[in-house]
Amino acid sequence: MKFSYYWIWHLLLLLINVVSSRDWLIDKITDVTTLRITPLGTLLLSNTLISREFLLDPDFATIDFRDLHTTNSSLLRCVKPEAIITLDGIKYNIGGIMPNTQCAYFNRTEFWRTKTLDTTAFHFSTYEVGIPKAPFKYTPKRSAPADIQWPPKGIHLSIYFKAPYYAPLAHKYVTVVVNYEMYDGIPLIAKWLDIIDISGRGDIDLSINSVELLAVNQPWSPFGHSWLYIEDDQPPGHGTNVLWTYDVEVNTIPGSFPPLVNCTYQTDHEIVVPLVTQLTSFRVHELVVGSSDEERRALSKHRLIRLLAPHTQENPIFFHMINASSSAVRAVIDQMAEVGFEMLIYSFGSGFDMESDDEKYIEQITSDIAYAHSKGIEVGGYDLIALTRQVRPDWMAIDPSTGKPRDSVCFASGWYDYLLNRTLTFMDRTGLIMVETDGPYGGYSCASTTHAHHRNNDDSVYRQNILQANYFKILRERTVYINQPDYYFYQGGSKTGMGYNEEQYSLPRWMDISVSRQGMFDDTYQRIPTVGWMFVPLTVYHGGGAAAQFEPLVAHQIEYEWALAQYLGAGVAACYRGFRLYDTNETKALVTKWVNFYKKYRSILIRDIIHIRRADMQSIDSYMHINPYSNDIKGLIMVFNPTSEPVDTNLPVPLYYTGLSDIAQVSEQEDSWVFYTLARDYHIDLPIVLPPLGITWFLIR
Repeated sequence: MKFSYYWIWHLLLLLINVVSSRDWLIDKITDVTTLRITPLGTLLLSNTLISREFLLDPDFATIDFRDLHTTNSSLLRCVKPEAIITLDGIKYNIGGIMPNTQCAYFNRTEFWRTKTLDTTAFHFSTYEVGIPKAPFKYTPKRSAPADIQWPPKGIHLSIYFKAPYYAPLAHKYVTVVVNYEMYDGIPLIAKWLDIIDISGRGDIDLSINSVELLAVNQPWSPFGHSWLYIEDDQPPGHGTNVLWTYDVEVNTIPGSFPPLVNCTYQTDHEIVVPLVTQLTSFRVHELVVGSSDEERRALSKHRLIRLLAPHTQENPIFFHMINASSSAVRAVIDQMAEVGFEMLIYSFGSGFDMESDDEKYIEQITSDIAYAHSKGIEVGGYDLIALTRQVRPDWMAIDPSTGKPRDSVCFASGWYDYLLNRTLTFMDRTGLIMVETDGPYGGYSCASTTHAHHRNNDDSVYRQNILQANYFKILRERTVYINQPDYYFYQGGSKTGMGYNEEQYSLPRWMDISVSRQGMFDDTYQRIPTVGWMFVPLTVYHGGGAAAQFEPLVAHQIEYEWALAQYLGAGVAACYRGFRLYDTNETKALVTKWVNFYKKYRSILIRDIIHIRRADMQSIDSYMHINPYSNDIKGLIMVFNPTSEPVDTNLPVPLYYTGLSDIAQVSEQEDSWVFYTLARDYHIDLPIVLPPLGITWFLIR
């Protein structure tokens, strides 16, 4: 009778969780995450947007993963192990349920009738329930959104597995913990593994073959509609991969090509790590989008990073200083204070040395930083820390194919200890509160057998990743702002390049401005505005000469204003790199105007972007920031006319994601408010009148 109860139970679940008119991207979802035992004896983790259901008997397994907010359907077509590991060459499934007799689709009636125990797997022992755990401490600052919750609210579920009876004695001391976190108000679940050896001997070799293994139905895969977005929390190319393939196991019906996703460690060699006490895997983030719409997919992914890396929403206005002398630094600090800039960064090529132990130099930097603090300005500095960094020969990474040093340092050598000590000491002594770490660890292996923090080539990628992450986490917990040209956001990094080509800043000014605005339009589908930086080459950057640089500023006021407007208007920080911010009262007024604009509307400008019209330089282009949760301003539209002709036209503006449904009030540059009735597809036609090279903006409430 159990299969009958299954269908009765899930019919009730369907009625309870029927797709509602609520949209989590515009409505405040107040339902909390729950964990309960169902009438079937299964364990159900749900937040009313998604659910994941687990079998407990005869062993543990995920038997359903459902989208409750868009399609109201199951993602799964088959049962797979919870994870897969290898100990000393012996591969173990985590969770002892044998796969279905066929995996082309999930015959649940047959599954309940025939489910059998896999005696060779690690078996379910118990589970614990708690609240989500923050991977690092964080207190919002630098005008971050007031609604940040850290750690996020939800449920943390830990499932414990013990080795099978036939396993070698050493393996019986190993416990595998599968961790799940589901969060309130977002169709997202996170998963990772802890592998614990209570013997502490350290003589077991561990490989993690699968952190997550899901047999999904076609629409959820990249081979279908990509309704399921999966990422891991490591930078790309660092030994981890979300690997989508076709499931070719023998129990799959011949002629069918169902998709399989395996979240695994993957390099040019197997990652084998000595298991000493405890090891933790990377985290997997599984976001149920349930839509193929590009804008909706982008907004959904943006909510993910805002939730799990909230510090990336800090977005100070910073200046890259190319001259580290006290007189030059204090002069530009005075200018920054005058126009409202918030952070000075000693740029590359400035002569700044964060690793120095020269007392006279440290005294100078300490004094200059104290002067900046007296003006309300934070100070940071540049350091090349790993990639292409040349250090002591015994700290360099060894290429396994040649046995010779690479051109980069090994981050799991003594260099890590040296760098961390120098960085923290310099900060403690000088008051430095920001770092721009160029060349963080980039994913290469090291074949050294004498380095302090890894055994050989097999574990070097894992160990270097862990230590680079720890470096950033330590800085993050000290409230340090971190620019790093890589995706270390989930380890504490604040910002990386927005996605530009370095050479575009050697283009003539107008071409640079235009290409950069196109690039931001495209890149903000992938990134929230505040995680990326752009460049304003006030002085020469790479090349391009006088045609590319903005100096002298008084001679290029129009281009300078466009750069300020498009970057601050997009909520995207730019590296204003040079030795001054203005050279006349006119250029000072331009900078002040746009800095004041940004600060006044920062709360909406750092929110997500809706893409209205991409720049083609033939007519106007436009993007809009939205905040559907605001009780006042729900949108801010930027409009640019890059042509040499005046424009008088209507701009269709989609307002669905502002949360407005009937009436919108619109004001151009805080002039009078005009009422618009939304069309049935939630858009309005906004009249735009702009002179040649004109810029304007609108508020929506």
